[in-house]
Amino acid sequence: MSAAAYASRRVVIESCPLCAAPPQRAWLDTGPFEWVRCDCGLVYKRSETGSGPDDRASPGDAGDGHYDPAYFERYARRRRRRIAKSRRQILDALETGAQGRLLDVGCSLGYTLEAARSLGLDAAGVDASSVAIAQCARLGFDARSGTLDALPFDDGAFAVAILKHVFEHTPAPRAALAELRRVLRPGGAAFFAVPHLGYRRASQSPQRSRFFRGEAGRAHFVYYSPQTLSRLLEEEGFRVASVHPRLLHRRAPFVHQLAEVLAMPLRIPLRSAAEALGLRKEFWLTAVRK
Repeated sequence: MSAAAYASRRVVIESCPLCAAPPQRAWLDTGPFEWVRCDCGLVYKRSETGSGPDDRASPGDAGDGHYDPAYFERYARRRRRRIAKSRRQILDALETGAQGRLLDVGCSLGYTLEAARSLGLDAAGVDASSVAIAQCARLGFDARSGTLDALPFDDGAFAVAILKHVFEHTPAPRAALAELRRVLRPGGAAFFAVPHLGYRRASQSPQRSRFFRGEAGRAHFVYYSPQTLSRLLEEEGFRVASVHPRLLHRRAPFVHQLAEVLAMPLRIPLRSAAEALGLRKEFWLTAVRK
């Protein structure tokens, strides 16, 4: 990387978003991006080079510069599978006892909104991309333009919030959680799916990992483990209810519950092995607004 390119770097996170410690020397420098691993266990992007006129308009808002029609065309594949996965994730959140309207933060092409509809839930979505908003509107969903730190909804408007691969996109997670807490009613559930910092390929070979390079390196700011995300949530007015997919969903149809019970003897050791071997590329966490 040239000296001029290094000089063009801009600081995107001043200090650790979890413990506020000043940045140490770079843990990983991929050229465009400088990553810091804090003693508290969090990994965050300290600085990055500019990307020209398509730079994101505001922190945490990738906008259409990064999520254009071509991106969504690729992302639209395996729609039925994505909807089915979203349904399981919603059921995870509902296990906390939360009932009421659902918010999908980063609603993309409406997979979670469609899953919520199939479960009989009233739902709304928000996304920074006009492409995503237009697609959701064509499908008849209530989808609005907004970002993690500026949700266009009233206080306490929702009982459930789903954040699927969204939370890693903000350099200011505490501000985002304050906004999320505002739109959730007390006792409301927030479901998170984020990249797993303990994923073996990322932890053993970070220099080659897609987590820290290319499109993901540009769009992502913070990488969490279950421990660091749990700590952050507890400090921001949430109680962590579960980590990783639940094995049994009481709100699921009876046939679905029966299948889960029959599969449980196999799923328990497989889940333990996947965690021990670092095979989880993402982890799921459900928290309740205190």
